[in-house]
Amino acid sequence: MTLTAPATDAVLALGLQPVAFSSADAVDAASARYPWQGELGDDVPFVPIPTADVLPVEDIATYAPDLVLGDFAVSTLESYARLSSIAPTVPAIGATVSSYDALTRILGDILGRTADADAALARTDTALADAAEGYPALAGKTALLAQYIPATQQIVVVADPDDGATSFYRALNMEIPDLGAAGVANGRLVVGPERLDVITSDLAIVLVNGGTVDQLEALPGYTELPSVRNGGMVVTDLPTIVALNTPSPLSLLYALDQVRPALASVGRE
Repeated sequence: MTLTAPATDAVLALGLQPVAFSSADAVDAASARYPWQGELGDDVPFVPIPTADVLPVEDIATYAPDLVLGDFAVSTLESYARLSSIAPTVPAIGATVSSYDALTRILGDILGRTADADAALARTDTALADAAEGYPALAGKTALLAQYIPATQQIVVVADPDDGATSFYRALNMEIPDLGAAGVANGRLVVGPERLDVITSDLAIVLVNGGTVDQLEALPGYTELPSVRNGGMVVTDLPTIVALNTPSPLSLLYALDQVRPALASVGRE
């Protein structure tokens, strides 16, 4: 049983199917699947999480899983204890989002399929390495992942260079600019739209969460952002943000295809 998109991806990367899957993220209402999860069988049941941070433990138990790959959906001792009473459970790894390879390696170790895990990761590693080689000028340039939420007038930026959500950029030899420690919690910096200037990077991948691109572009200072001036601003959709924010070997391959034009712009010699 898998409880997050990266957990499901780890199972798919090994050529397996979960007995059921869930997700703490918002997903496509019709299929509950992300675009890179084409190998997830149509007959695999989706178990919704009706309330944030409240896991449907009773529903999970009905599938009698041999293993619960919980990931960041299992972040409290109480939820871990309840799920562990059903089956061995892999909880959140570390204090922030884990690196894209972590769950696949753990699952490979648990199932005795480390060679399969290595092969799955090698495909992603090779694709990212090829992109870095194809755009060598990306090395040393800066990148940020962010959301603008018009309803709450907040900008949320991944600020921790060691967070798993920076895996993609680090694989391309890019860097996360130092945004300082003030206001950073769980690896994210939250500011008001008057601080749009915190997006100081050469490449910026941004979701307008619950709004339109026009609302972002209307913010004072938008046209002066380095990423806007050099073709490195990518205002994208939820799947691409999820692919980068909670990465897996499968999701990063998808994200690479989505943002390649911007990489070419920023990575010009």
